Amino acid sequence: MRYGLSRTEFAVSAVLCLAAAGLVLPRVQAARADAARAQCAENLRKLGQACLEFEKAQGGLPPRRGGFNNGEPYSGWGAAILPHLGEEATAKKYNPKLDFFDPANKAAVETRVKPFLCPAAPAERAVRIESQASTKAANPDKDTVFTVTAAVSDYIASNGVLLPRGGYALNFNDAGQMNGNQRQPMGDNDVTPLSKITDGTSTTLLLIEQAGRPAVWRNGKKKDSDGQFGMSPNARGAWAGWGSIAFGPADAATGESPGRGDATDCAVNCNNWFGVYGFHTGGANVLMCDGSVKFVGPKLDPLTFAYLTLRDDGHAVSHNDF
Repeated sequence: MRYGLSRTEFAVSAVLCLAAAGLVLPRVQAARADAARAQCAENLRKLGQACLEFEKAQGGLPPRRGGFNNGEPYSGWGAAILPHLGEEATAKKYNPKLDFFDPANKAAVETRVKPFLCPAAPAERAVRIESQASTKAANPDKDTVFTVTAAVSDYIASNGVLLPRGGYALNFNDAGQMNGNQRQPMGDNDVTPLSKITDGTSTTLLLIEQAGRPAVWRNGKKKDSDGQFGMSPNARGAWAGWGSIAFGPADAATGESPGRGDATDCAVNCNNWFGVYGFHTGGANVLMCDGSVKFVGPKLDPLTFAYLTLRDDGHAVSHNDF
């Protein structure tokens, strides 16, 4: 009687196991990617609901940037919506009378808050801020340089539109390259009522996925440079800090903004500083002002992206356009 496997039988079994693994692994990876994309969309829904609850309570959407050119403490919409996001414990640690990078806010802003993090994006990221207290911040120490390693957010609002100087950009309502700095759903330093969104809440962007900060990502590749605006208090990417940037397309070949102004320009997954950017196959998630979430891909052309960014340009955008 023979026990065990012969060499031939063992080899055949090994080949069959490898073949089976080759069939199963892609399915497992695809399932994980689908789950990450779904969770990312759910994060945006939660953020949208929190923003709308804030609007009901305060009479307007939260400021995208607090302390914008007025000496008040630096802050953003992320800190403002914490109580409406189910993050009461973190909210209690945060003092809005101080800069978000103040030592008294360190415990709060260094906390990783799950709704701000897309699970498909690279893990273990933080934005280092080094700055002195703002003029009107409650901290009397205006000389010490404070340092905080702030937890990140993969979602951001708009504070303008960055377009090429020619091509399709000539069809945009404004003539300048940097347009509409005060014509987005969220404003600076104060709340913005939903009634100002005259283009319709279902066709105006509130937040977009712009994942990967503080690293620089272009066309799926991480660049050597790091950070946006350095370690200054207006560096983007921290959930507690300034939560907006100009939206605009990129050159599809290089991933750099503002693009070429022709049909090759890219609005999705080419540039994580100005465009929609996610670590999902085929596109990324965006949040509309009515709280709905959409997955957008190459169909979102740069001009439509610009029109969706402004709240009152009067340009009718169909849901079939993006």
